[in-house]
Amino acid sequence: MIVNPNNTDHVINLIPRYIPTGEISLVIDGTDTIGVTYSVDAEDNLNLSFTYGFTDETSYSVLINDSVTNEELFRGLILATTQIPQEYKLTNFKYIWK
Repeated sequence: MIVNPNNTDHVINLIPRYIPTGEISLVIDGTDTIGVTYSVDAEDNLNLSFTYGFTDETSYSVLINDSVTNEELFRGLILATTQIPQEYKLTNFKYIWK
């Protein structure tokens, strides 16, 4: 998932392991728990909205939990960059323009 670090309000879309029934929590790098609002679209994708200050050219681990069952909905990485996603490749933690 890609976020723009110049913004503090973010929207990410993902496919969860299952559809949550109540509140969910977003944990960034194992330490920061963020409150999120979410919706589920017709294809069962989870659309999350949250506020967080990311640092440019940094990756973050992300864990999304169902607050009701305390089960894991999603685990992955967020990449914070101002580059356009189609115009870079990740090589040894460096972003190289094509």
